[in-house]
Amino acid sequence: MKLKPALRSFAAACLVALALPLLAQNQPIKILLGFPAGGSVDITARVLADKMKDTLGVPVLVENRAGAGGRIAAQAVKDAAPDGNTLMLAPFAVMVVQPMVFKSIKYDTGKDFTALGSVVSFPLALAAGPATPAKNMRELVDWLRANPDKANYGSPAAGSMPHFLGELLAKNTNLTLTHVPFQGGAPMVQNLLGGQISIAFDTPAEFAEQHRAGKLRLLAVSSAQRAAQFPEVPTFQEQGIAVDASAWFALFGPAAMAPAVSGRINNALQAALRQADVAERLGKLGLTISPSSADEMTRRLADDKALWGPPIKASGFMAD
Repeated sequence: MKLKPALRSFAAACLVALALPLLAQNQPIKILLGFPAGGSVDITARVLADKMKDTLGVPVLVENRAGAGGRIAAQAVKDAAPDGNTLMLAPFAVMVVQPMVFKSIKYDTGKDFTALGSVVSFPLALAAGPATPAKNMRELVDWLRANPDKANYGSPAAGSMPHFLGELLAKNTNLTLTHVPFQGGAPMVQNLLGGQISIAFDTPAEFAEQHRAGKLRLLAVSSAQRAAQFPEVPTFQEQGIAVDASAWFALFGPAAMAPAVSGRINNALQAALRQADVAERLGKLGLTISPSSADEMTRRLADDKALWGPPIKASGFMAD
């Protein structure tokens, strides 16, 4: 039976009204973070909180629950009531990579959380050092194939997204690459400069200074479009390699949130991301505003899990 327009409007108004008490009792909304203050996730969350409070009409607080690479905060949000008062700003690694490499994780990121919307995205980059003469991806693939003893790559940590981007590149180019993990980006870059490794993967910002000085060469970024901060660097796809693998930060809540509640939070998120000063401040961190609906973020999470599952499994890496 079809509802008359007036009845449909009344029903929609009732749903919104049901959501209002949950977010309008002057109870602060908490955005949990699994990382210490001062990093890019923390700065992003605080920028959002400052803007979202105006739309939601209640205080929005950022609470750092650092530890276990973000898993402590994720578990807390998973266990929280689905009333919209406890949220999480989570990076790609927490929601996609970690569940595939930690047996101890007791939650399913596709079932135990409500995706509320994408916030920002950012690419990774491939940098070549003095060990290889390659100036583009075609030359690099040919050189790695011709020099199997030098077919290695560095990442800032085992089990990181850069680690698995190397595996994805190897799969898509039919190369055999040896992974060399480091304790952070700085020692990785030093070994790349010294020729101990041939190439490395990390965020473009990690290589920026040496790239601009001509000591390293950024050969490709992993996003579908070129990075605004490095417009001279082509994408993998531009060079004929089927890699489209941007990382992201996104907002999540517990599972089973009412659509009216999640919709109101997404509206506040979208309003925050439309503000020019937000894009400007986060752009300085190498982050690109990438707003989405809740449904779009749900699909993106599923798509990324499908994309990264095979290379992560092929690596054989487990963290515990």
